[in-house]
Amino acid sequence: MKDDFDSFEGLQSFETDGIEEASSNNSSFSSFGLDSTSTPGDSVEAGSSEANTLEDYGTQIIRTLSANGIAPTPYNYRIYFEKLLENKTQQFKDNATQFIGLDLTPTERQALLEDKVLKAKNHMTSTLQQVGATYKNLQVLQGILKKHEREVSATNNAIALQNIIAVFEKELNQLGEATRTQLQNIKVSYDKSIQAVESIANNIICDEKYGLYNRNFLDIRILAELESIHVENYKSSLILVQTTKSLARRITSEKNTMLINRAISKILQKIANKSDVLTYCGSEIFGVLVSHSDRESAKRFANRLIEKVATTNIFLGEEEISLSVCTGIVEIDANSKSKDVFKNALEALKKAHNSNVSFVVAGESKEKN
Repeated sequence: MKDDFDSFEGLQSFETDGIEEASSNNSSFSSFGLDSTSTPGDSVEAGSSEANTLEDYGTQIIRTLSANGIAPTPYNYRIYFEKLLENKTQQFKDNATQFIGLDLTPTERQALLEDKVLKAKNHMTSTLQQVGATYKNLQVLQGILKKHEREVSATNNAIALQNIIAVFEKELNQLGEATRTQLQNIKVSYDKSIQAVESIANNIICDEKYGLYNRNFLDIRILAELESIHVENYKSSLILVQTTKSLARRITSEKNTMLINRAISKILQKIANKSDVLTYCGSEIFGVLVSHSDRESAKRFANRLIEKVATTNIFLGEEEISLSVCTGIVEIDANSKSKDVFKNALEALKKAHNSNVSFVVAGESKEKN
């Protein structure tokens, strides 16, 4: 059987358009954990002229981490490595960013996923082998039918005819028993294959439509970010992005939705840092998890995004339209709960979408004019 079926194996500032809701916490917290007399920009500019080589830049990063009270862990170093590049020359950026992807290594989660993939492959292979065997038996049945058809056509003797029928019944019973066993094996292998595929799907972290991470991965990273925040006491933000209501009204087909979302996805990838987690959350909503970035930093990110998107035009058929997005922002701190982070960001996004403003920050109520 195995020999016969080998083939089966194998984006101008728009802050004046924003809304803010009543904050339960009146204390201010400037970007990257600095106090109100110091900003990240001051910190970067103060050291930017000192770092002309990668070695000097590394020293600058460590000094900045220490000044901001941030633990110099590899994860935090990588984030600041990218953030402090903003005031550097393009040549320096190009030289530095080539090293960012070198430290990517397989994780235990990836290994576990690969193990599940291999098990699913084995189950599917078994299913195909059983299908192959059943097909072969059907071919045997066809042969039996043709043989007895010839025998019946060639005899007029009643006794001989009875013998032919008796032999035929015996062969059918034998073949039926073998086929019943194979069909049961097919059902078992099929059920195991479905379970394995569903298990893999639950661990998939990528979105195939837009080439970003998916909601599942975002939830995982939010949990990890909260754990790190509880240890190191810094702030991060989640930004959700969606087309504005006015633009959404002009989208008349799924194809146009895909075109617009792909354009937004590409813009997000251009303006985000490598350490930012870009995701497609479903329902035409994108998410950006920005570590070590408080709400003010998140607002700046949202404005850069909105500015970039506003300068992008695409053609829908013969009509040229300008893109526009709105955003919902939630700040993540040591008091945040994992189950509330996405929910609060989504509520902020809905308010921005319904009010036709550039952004809404969860926990703030002051309206920008």
